[in-house]
Amino acid sequence: WITAAIEMLRVGSDVVDVGPAASHPDARPVSPADEIRRIAPLLDALSDQMHRVSIDSFQPETQRYALKRGVGYLNDIQGFPDPALYPDIAEAD
Repeated sequence: WITAAIEMLRVGSDVVDVGPAASHPDARPVSPADEIRRIAPLLDALSDQMHRVSIDSFQPETQRYALKRGVGYLNDIQGFPDPALYPDIAEAD
C-alpha cells in the first residue's frame, strides 16, 4: 500500500488519505500504538511530501503523532471530539 500511495501522488493525486484502522461498525478495535506502527513506514516513505498526506484516525494519540510527523491533514470520522487535541491542531503548520 505504500507503493500505491507513492504512485497515486506521482500521477497527480493532490492528497492521499490513509486510515490505519477500519471505521465500519463491525471493525475490530485497533490501539493507537498499532495505528502508529502501521502508518510510520508510510510517513517515512513520504517524508518529503507530508503536505499531501492525510491520516484518517479518531485516536488522539495517533493524530498527535501524525501532526508531529508533519502531515498536511487529519480526517476524524468522529469530528475531533477531544478538546485536549485542539491546541496541537492549532499549532500544526
